[in-house]
Amino acid sequence: MTSNPRVNRYLKDKAIDHIDHALGRPVDPMGETYRNHFAVSKGSELATAFEASPNWQLNGYRDGMAFYSVTDAGRKALKDHLKAIGDPWQPYSVTWGGHTVLIAAKSIGNAKYSTYLDVSDCYSELKFVDFAREAKARRVAA
Repeated sequence: MTSNPRVNRYLKDKAIDHIDHALGRPVDPMGETYRNHFAVSKGSELATAFEASPNWQLNGYRDGMAFYSVTDAGRKALKDHLKAIGDPWQPYSVTWGGHTVLIAAKSIGNAKYSTYLDVSDCYSELKFVDFAREAKARRVAA
């Protein structure tokens, strides 16, 4: 069970979207993420912008590429931005059939439905109404 699930989102602010992308689009930018890297062409306009920003740290060069990671300031900037725009994604715990999964969703109903879609391939006779009745979902602290 992943403690910081990923979400499928796009942020209009490109500088913040790059941070979100580098971290793997986590629900909680301050939590542990499965990745933290961004590669750009060495000397490019984007590399110059990263160099000037406190949100990025240069990790090195290889094969004409510059590799960066997000700093704590960058994580905080992403967290503040998500709060400011009212990002609806939250972590939810869904339990069904003796198994619990942690997923990102916009509501309890969305969490149950997303989990149902994940298990319905294996349980083709399972109807959502039956799954929803049996499954337990709750929002967990981020």
